[in-house]
Amino acid sequence: MGVPIKRKKRKKKPIQIGFGFYLFSIMFVYMLIRIIMSVNNVDTGVFQVEESSYDTDFKKTGIILRNEKLKTSTSSGYVCYYIRNGEKVSKNSNVYSIDETGSMHDALYEAQNGDGYSLSETEKKDITDQITMFKAGFSESNFSDVYDFKNNLDNKVLEIYEDMALAQLSSDNSFDSTFAAVKSDISGIVTYFEDGFEDTTVNDLTSESFDKTVYEKKSLKTGEIIGVGEPVYKIIDGEDWQIVVELTDDEYTKIESYENDTLRFTIDDSAKKYRASYDLVSNDNGKFVVLNMTRYLAQYVSDRYVNVSFSFSETKGLKIPNSSILTKQVYMIPKSYLTAGKGDTDEIYFNQKVMTDTGEITSKLISPTIYYTDDDYCYVNPDDMDTDAVLIENDTNDTFAVTTCQRYDMPGVYCVTQGTASFRRIVVTVNGDDYSIIEEGTAHGIAAYDRIVLDYKTVVENQVIY
Repeated sequence: MGVPIKRKKRKKKPIQIGFGFYLFSIMFVYMLIRIIMSVNNVDTGVFQVEESSYDTDFKKTGIILRNEKLKTSTSSGYVCYYIRNGEKVSKNSNVYSIDETGSMHDALYEAQNGDGYSLSETEKKDITDQITMFKAGFSESNFSDVYDFKNNLDNKVLEIYEDMALAQLSSDNSFDSTFAAVKSDISGIVTYFEDGFEDTTVNDLTSESFDKTVYEKKSLKTGEIIGVGEPVYKIIDGEDWQIVVELTDDEYTKIESYENDTLRFTIDDSAKKYRASYDLVSNDNGKFVVLNMTRYLAQYVSDRYVNVSFSFSETKGLKIPNSSILTKQVYMIPKSYLTAGKGDTDEIYFNQKVMTDTGEITSKLISPTIYYTDDDYCYVNPDDMDTDAVLIENDTNDTFAVTTCQRYDMPGVYCVTQGTASFRRIVVTVNGDDYSIIEEGTAHGIAAYDRIVLDYKTVVENQVIY
């Protein structure tokens, strides 16, 4: 049996922790913290405040009423018009003729289908201008305007062909024609459509009158034979006309309280601004404003409906998103408790009652943030005051306990221009659907180009943003 071999025990060396391990550990902990923060973090959007203006207006559909008279034919035949749509005619001037034999109809057919006729550059320009103006003012929300435009364009083209036909008749003796000329019995503007509103007054209008989807406009220029007693043209007597707009109760009250004899407005989003005297009408059919027009009748002679945008007052200020606006409850402290500091004339301090270690009652000056001061109260940031603070009035030595003060919900935003979410007071002048206009230069407020939190719910006050 051999002698047992004794193995030499190795002495355990202490584990050596190098610098790399420490560095890795620090990076791991840092990354873990960042991951946890990113999971719980809500992205904070920031909005840069900008200067803006806002017209406190509203846009409505208006109905044009004029002194319109339909004229009917006293004989039958094809109509030959001498006056273009929208042109003025004097009393006893020829407006149209009745072609009893059909010569005008034949000449019109030749003008429309013959090879020897073409549009002049002036006529092409007139049609192009009408198309351009329509495209500039077209809105998909008023698609029915397309049909009015089509009728106006058809009438324009028909007028061109009629001029060609009349020129042919006057130069070609081969046409055998019997014309019965008809003169106007009054002066006015001639137009060639009817729609049932010719004898309408404001008292006849109802809410259904403003529904353009059921509106029917019939052209009087058809190129077809006309019978006795059928309407042949329409004349508008005088330069006065009206635009009638139906109002809601709030809109009626707004205009009723408007301290001006005239209203300012635009028509069909035109850059031109109009002013007109007005009358308010309230009857069983609804509430209306009547704009009394004395100019520009010829410009809207073929229109029955127009879009009217009223402008009452332009408000200038700072534009901010409504999602930024929150309310903060602040203290309402009587203004009489304000005092000035030693060597200071500005009353921006309060005397707070305190007790010394020896039990002596004395006071100290405190200067909390005062957001706003009116005739009676100071609106103070509660975060800058002790909840059990007692204030001393300088002149009377009366005291006021902060716990008894009234509270006020003050609108404001979180300003992050300095890197932290700081509450700033705002005064809203115009409240829109998505954005509001606020006063500029408000004490403890914000200025143009300040940065504010887009959604106040994503932060808390005094949170460090960057």
